[in-house]
This record gives sequence, structure tokens and C-alpha cells, in this order.
Amino acid sequence: MPSIDDKLTLLDNNLDEMVEALSELVRVPAIGPESGGDGEFLRSRLLKEMVDNCGFDEVDIYECYDERVKLRSRPNIVARKKGRTDQTVWIVSHMDTVPPGDLQAWSFPPFRPKLSDGKLYGLGTEDNGQAVISSLFAAKAVLDMGVPLERGLGLIMVADEEFGSDKGIKWLLQQDIFGKDDIFYVPDSGSPDGTFIEVAEKTIMWLKVNVAGKQTHASTPHKGLNAEKIGAELIAFLVDYMDRKYGKLNPLFDPPMSTFEPTKHLINVANVNTIPGENTFFLDFRILPEYDPEDIMKTMRWIADLFEDKTGAKITLETVQFTKSGRPSPTDSKAFLALVEAIKKVRGVTPKAGGVGGGTCANYFRLAGYDAYVWQTIDEMMHSPNEYCKVDNLLNDAKVFACLLADLCLQKE
Repeated sequence: MPSIDDKLTLLDNNLDEMVEALSELVRVPAIGPESGGDGEFLRSRLLKEMVDNCGFDEVDIYECYDERVKLRSRPNIVARKKGRTDQTVWIVSHMDTVPPGDLQAWSFPPFRPKLSDGKLYGLGTEDNGQAVISSLFAAKAVLDMGVPLERGLGLIMVADEEFGSDKGIKWLLQQDIFGKDDIFYVPDSGSPDGTFIEVAEKTIMWLKVNVAGKQTHASTPHKGLNAEKIGAELIAFLVDYMDRKYGKLNPLFDPPMSTFEPTKHLINVANVNTIPGENTFFLDFRILPEYDPEDIMKTMRWIADLFEDKTGAKITLETVQFTKSGRPSPTDSKAFLALVEAIKKVRGVTPKAGGVGGGTCANYFRLAGYDAYVWQTIDEMMHSPNEYCKVDNLLNDAKVFACLLADLCLQKE
């Protein structure tokens, strides 16, 4: 019977195949309709062919209806090999990508992968193609050992992660697929040295703020109500007030505080000498789990009312995205400790647990009552021109996942 160490050596020998598999993915766009794309359908069919050759008992595509894409389908791949018990260990990655943005900023065409100096360049190589391919080859290496499974072994490759997961993991969690004791690993965040395991996420809240004043000529400001000026004063006040009112520190997170950031601003007037009668801007809040989001919204409404009374403007608030943080996953569980040992074995480092302000599929599992752990080795090139995946990271992450799956899933002699 081959040992897991034999399989790790085999992964070394399969590195070229892994790089080519990732390159194949990059060549097939998988951009959501929010950015003018047609979704993940073609990429899912390519991936299913790869997954079909891994030795799973079942490989299913769960198709979520979406009228915004040509084929009306947002596919989610679920593959599972059953074990002796009902519990399954899942590795979850996502197929979709953000759009490439400014093509002039790319030195390499985003959909034509290029291998250079140990890095594979291309859109989605690191986010989240590295996870897709490393988990796929890890699962195949373990299943090829032919050892009966104690726990089931599963892979999930979801749609729509980049734009809220409504057609992806949030929908998939409603399909009665998972057992109550299942364990989830989500390689969608990490660090360059592989020493960070994400166990918690902040609540994410995006607000659209509209300030309605009265437009007039810039030479007669007394005849109007400058929505731009009121909006600027509102931003300065609310950021300072929210930072002070919700100023607790939680050392689990980096940064350790809640953040309240103004971001996007819509165009108002087209010329310099017009005082705008309308000002629309957006706020991105990342809120520590200690705080109640309803209290945050009450405070925001109080601030808006304060400025309405002071200025005479009409201020409306609209929540455009909201994801409440789930409970942090425990760091004394078998699932966490097994990941730590796998990282130690392959990478020779001892990882630490922490929380982040970003959002991953893991939070939806936590909200549903599951433990979920986020780990991979990345240079954090996601959403950037000239995105790349280090080939060494692709290989060594596959080895970590292979050790992890062997530890948790294989029956012991």
C-alpha cells in the first residue's frame, strides 16, 4: 500500500500537469453578469471533466437559475467519495473571477496564461484557480491510494463568490447536501509564508448614501443647497464618530478594529460652475462580531437625521450588501489541529489563527453552524493587474491538502 509520502513525491512529478490544468482554466473566462460576463458555465464543464477522473463516487452539477446569463445557469460542482461514517471533509473553491479591469495595466494578456520565473500569470490564477487545482490534485492523490475512507472526502467548486454568493454557496447550502457534522476548508485567503489560518470574519455592510439638496449656479450659492458640501461634512463627521463609538479592539483580527470607509462616489454635475443638488456616495463597513449591525444602522440614521435638521437636505440610506459574521471557528478542534499538522509537515512552519475583514464562503458555513477554516499560501495578488500564482505555492498547497485529507479521511490500520 503506498504511503502519503509516496503520493507527495508523485505530486512533485505531476507539477507540469498541475500548471497546465490551471492554464486551461485561465483560458476560459468565468466573469459574473454584474461585470458583463456570462458566468461560469463553460469553465464548469472543463472542470467537471477533470473531476470525473479523480475517483469520486458522485460528481454533480447543481445549477442555480440566473436570467442574466445566456444559458440561465450558474453551475456549482459537488464531488464526493463516501466514507464509513456520515461525516464528510470538504475543500471549497470558487470558479468565478472579477473582470480584468484596465487591460493596459497588464503586461501579460489576462486570458493567455504565461509561465515566467516560477509564476503563472493570468486572471484568476491566484483567486481562486490555485485553490481549485491544488485541491483537485490533492484529492486525486489521496483517492488513488485505494485506502477505505473513514470520513467522506468532497470537493466543491462554486459560482458567484465574487459578487455575493447568492447563486453559489448561499444557494447550495439550501439544497440539503451537507451533513450536520461535516467539516469545511476554504482556500481563499492566506499569507505569503502559509502561517495564517483564518477562523473568523467581520460583518460586511455596504451603504449607499444620497444627499438631496438644491442645484444652483456656483456664483449664487445662497440660492441653492450644496449637496456636495453637505456630503463632505457628513462623511468627515460620521467616520470620526463611528470610529470613536465603535472603537473596541479585537486582537484576533487584522486590523483589530471595526472600519468605516467612504469609497465610491457617483458623478453629480458635469461642469465646474454648478453647485450640485444631489450627492451619492457609498460606505464600506467591516464590523467586529462584538457589535450588533442593527445598532450600527440606528446610529447611521441618527447621524443622517442630525444633518437633515442642520442643513435642510434630505438624506437617504440604502443597504446594498450585508453579510453578518458567523461565530469564530474553534482552534482546539480536530479539524483545526489536523490543518496545523499538515502545514507543519509540508511547509515546516507553525501557523497562527486570526480573523479578517474580507469575506469568503467560510462565513456562510459558520452562519449555518459549521466549522470552516480558510488557508492557502498566496502573495495576495487577487484583483490586481498581472495577477499570478507561484508554482511552488500551487504544489505545496496541494501537498498540505493531501496530508490533511489523508489524516482526516483515510481509515487507520
